[in-house]
Amino acid sequence: MKRYTLEEANQLLPILSKEFDSLHNLQREFDLWYESFQQVEPHLNADEKAEWEKRIQYMELEAEIFISNILSHGVWFEDAFSSTLHFPAILNGEKGIFKWHPEEPLITVYQSAEEKITPLNLVN
Repeated sequence: MKRYTLEEANQLLPILSKEFDSLHNLQREFDLWYESFQQVEPHLNADEKAEWEKRIQYMELEAEIFISNILSHGVWFEDAFSSTLHFPAILNGEKGIFKWHPEEPLITVYQSAEEKITPLNLVN
């Protein structure tokens, strides 16, 4: 498993931010599109409904690709409901994780492998 230094992890943030932006844009597009679908669905015939459903499947595939691109860097999401990413880290020779949320410009939190409760706030 690749362990990132703080500098390496911060250098990766623009790439990850771009993927997050694409994912959020897709989410907004999906929300608008799905709202439209709900309005017209009662009036659609089977073929028309199938076309709308294909678009849903295509958007799901797009989202999976953006998520896969994020995870391909060896990072993982904090949980299923969070945008916070964890990076396997090495800081001062000690293994741990860096935590980063897409709204932050740089990584500011490190948690050592032994530290389970209180993470260390980094000064960048």
